[in-house]
Amino acid sequence: MEFVYVSFSLKLNESGFETSSSFDKDYKTIYAPLIKFLFSHPNFKFSLSFTGAEIEYFKKRHNELFTVCKALIDRNQIEILGGGFYNPILPLLSSVDRNGQLDKLSLEIRQNFGKRPRGAVLFADIWDSSLVGTLESCGFEYVLLDSNIVPEEKRKMLSLIMSDLGKKIDIYPEYSNMIASSKVTVDDFVLNIIKDSEKIEKKDNYFQFSPDRIVNISLSHEELQILLENKWFEKLDSYLKDNPDTKLKLATTGDFHKNHQTKLPCYIHNGVNKKLSQVYNDASSINEILDSLPLSRALYNRIIYVALMLNQNKGDKIRKIAAREMLWKAQNGLSLIYSAQNVSMNFKCRQASYKALVEAEKILRQDGNFKESIICFDYNFDGNNEYVCRMENYFAYVSLISGAIRELDVFKNSGNYADNLSRLEKYDTYDDAYPRGIFVDHLFNEVQFESYVNSLPSGDGVFSRIRYSELKFSRHHNEIQLSANALFGATKQPIYLRKKYIVNSNGMNVQYIIKNLSNKPLVAKFAVESNFANPSFDAENPAYFNVEVADCDYVRLLDSKKSTKDLYKKGKLKNVDVVRLSDLQNGVSFAFEPNENCGYNFNPIIFNRPDGKSGKLIPVQNTFVSTLYWDINIESGMETEKNINFTISSIKKEKQK
Repeated sequence: MEFVYVSFSLKLNESGFETSSSFDKDYKTIYAPLIKFLFSHPNFKFSLSFTGAEIEYFKKRHNELFTVCKALIDRNQIEILGGGFYNPILPLLSSVDRNGQLDKLSLEIRQNFGKRPRGAVLFADIWDSSLVGTLESCGFEYVLLDSNIVPEEKRKMLSLIMSDLGKKIDIYPEYSNMIASSKVTVDDFVLNIIKDSEKIEKKDNYFQFSPDRIVNISLSHEELQILLENKWFEKLDSYLKDNPDTKLKLATTGDFHKNHQTKLPCYIHNGVNKKLSQVYNDASSINEILDSLPLSRALYNRIIYVALMLNQNKGDKIRKIAAREMLWKAQNGLSLIYSAQNVSMNFKCRQASYKALVEAEKILRQDGNFKESIICFDYNFDGNNEYVCRMENYFAYVSLISGAIRELDVFKNSGNYADNLSRLEKYDTYDDAYPRGIFVDHLFNEVQFESYVNSLPSGDGVFSRIRYSELKFSRHHNEIQLSANALFGATKQPIYLRKKYIVNSNGMNVQYIIKNLSNKPLVAKFAVESNFANPSFDAENPAYFNVEVADCDYVRLLDSKKSTKDLYKKGKLKNVDVVRLSDLQNGVSFAFEPNENCGYNFNPIIFNRPDGKSGKLIPVQNTFVSTLYWDINIESGMETEKNINFTISSIKKEKQK
């Protein structure tokens, strides 16, 4: 070994939602002190990466950053790495969206820093072999990847080269086990790297081709901030000046790439970085992770659907460009996965993506060709057909699983109201025995219903986990008819349920016909549960829906922070004819009008999940459970009908405090 080069780089920010306050914080704690250090230490080299949103913000508020960076680039002291503009998970996107996001950020970097990027970094190092062709076609020569993804026998501190379908890209592993720590002295850091490189060199045959090695050390924002505060880089710079004969040198990855031609052929399978893999029980691919996150998978299905609509749209070019920009915003990686650093950000990012997708669809609808429609196909790729409702004021789809609505996007840019988590015992005290949705059907006996009202496990409610069958589907009449057969109670009474949706521009009418197929009377509670996620949930500044109930001609405003179990015990809310839930922050109201008076139960649920840093349970999302119920007593062979008119309307928004 002649020299071992160390290349420090800054990872993309994966720790939280990008806001003005987070940008300002990063500028003060990371970018400003780092640039100041580099400008005063001309021998120290570094690679920087920015998201498109960061660059746009810094242009407006901290334009001096670009002036200093240009000077550092002219001194060949830093390089700017490229990637996707909106921090996307590239392997999940179509080629047009991949290339568009990569090219958009490259153009932004060239315009603001004076030089286009040659190297790329990926969100959470999420890799797929198809990216080889994508990166080369977008002008990239190399990409940095977590060494955990690279086969162990190829971790030789050399550049790798991978080819796929006639395209090729150089790959530089990032050695996370060598990340500098403020607790590790500079002397030990240098000694450890030289020892490791010498140890690797003894086991390979590449010394005669390339006597130099490279160690890429990619730092998160948090790790870099600690090193800057402890003046660790100053100490390393002083060490290198005081020890001119040391074998350790500093370089940017671009410098090493330009001056060293030896490359080790390698094929790298799908993978994610070590931190993200550990969050998901050592998952080895992004699809494996999505399979464990049903809400993220649901968002991804919506992204794919809007992308297909956009690609098939024959409207004017300007409108399509505007819609694609909103689609790209929705593809932010933090919307689809829990960050290794900040698990609570996932819900906010996911709702922001739904809002962007609503905006993209609204733009496409402005071409004058939009017509309300209901279509039936396998929307979510689960092997079952879904009924997709594209109406004037909302987008929704009905699933055969419990015959419920699994997505409800209101066209006021308020997010997806059906984006509901389910309770897990290890986090929320109890497990839900069914997936939550809107118009989930239950059949309870008296004991089960008492447990249900008290938010305790109450069985599965018979129909809430059943796969319904299609009886009739009419696109012309906007009608969906479903049916389900079930056995109720300890005596296994056979029950038949027919459920009909008639969909309109402002909501839908839902009709139920329950038939007793047994030879004895059916005595039970029939409950229709609707779960509304709060799209504006913020644990630090919680906002709640208004819940109004017309009970015996008396309008009661409920406290939406508490369940109605105490009112139930007092015999209240048992003769309800109208229920209205209002999201005042987003100006959306949901009204339920049963055809005959019913009982009503309301329950707010706050879901807790472990924080990525401390592991402590923190509130990450809340759902409002709104349930209409009836006492039913059906003789053998007889049936009863229940009907609910569901209306979505706009109301005046509450002013932000």
